[in-house]
Amino acid sequence: MAAPAIVPILKKVATVVLSDKKGRKAVLTIIGIVLVIIILPIIALLGIFSGGIDLGLDDINAMVQEQQQVGEATLVAIEEAMLDEGYSQERVEEAQAVYLLALFDKTDEENFVERLVGCFEEEQTDAELIASVNAEFGTAITPSEFTEALQEVREKYLNQEENSSG
Repeated sequence: MAAPAIVPILKKVATVVLSDKKGRKAVLTIIGIVLVIIILPIIALLGIFSGGIDLGLDDINAMVQEQQQVGEATLVAIEEAMLDEGYSQERVEEAQAVYLLALFDKTDEENFVERLVGCFEEEQTDAELIASVNAEFGTAITPSEFTEALQEVREKYLNQEENSSG
């Protein structure tokens, strides 16, 4: 029963509001805002689910895959070059650690692998190695960062020596 009594009141309010220029502008603004609030999310959802929006994930995945292949190829090249120079597997892993720690972005520099291998010498301390790498490649690796990164590799080789001698 309340609804029939409200209808005439709403008609009078609408007539007064719509007959005034400012009233029409206010009503149209409110209607526009409500439509935008309702319609924009619907448009966004339709765009996403219809495949109309390309987020570029395929390009990113391809780029990541390419970087992984370059990284793997570089690790293999470092291993081969170090073994060709007569270094042990432990030294190979040290060279790979230096590459992964700070030189991965220098891979495309000329003679990268040869320059890295050239930084290694027999009976060399971590500090001497890192000083050589920093001088050759313009990096700022600290010996403590390198030693910390290699701790696990060295522990593995110490455990192998203990197991083979014991």
